[in-house]
Amino acid sequence: MHFQFCFEGVPAKQTPAVMLRYYRQHKGLTTRQLAESVGIVPATLLMYEREKFPIPYQTAVTFADILEIDRNLLFDDFARFMDYPYSDRLREVRKAYGLNQTDFAKKANICYSIYAKWETAVRQPSRKMYEQLVTTYSEIKI
Repeated sequence: MHFQFCFEGVPAKQTPAVMLRYYRQHKGLTTRQLAESVGIVPATLLMYEREKFPIPYQTAVTFADILEIDRNLLFDDFARFMDYPYSDRLREVRKAYGLNQTDFAKKANICYSIYAKWETAVRQPSRKMYEQLVTTYSEIKI
């Protein structure tokens, strides 16, 4: 049995999950095919498409490359922050507040040594730490 999908327009709701499903189907790929090409199990891909899990930044980049689409279509707030690049965004917001790294980190309840590594791009903040930063400094959102 062969199914043919009609893709006349992009979905009205354009969340990363909806766009992932739309472009996967548009490309004619099964969940298994796309998942295996990225190195994940199909169940994980389904969880992304059903908005049960956010799509990790690097996974979104890989999906976009395979699907030959603009990666921003698959980005949520955290992924946009990571792509900006995050170290520049942190520095910009910190300087806008007129704070040094120690005070900026302290206000967000983050260890200075960890924060300093983020701002110099030696380490990447986790999604949880990003959310903690945004709670204190909403301007960090891209």
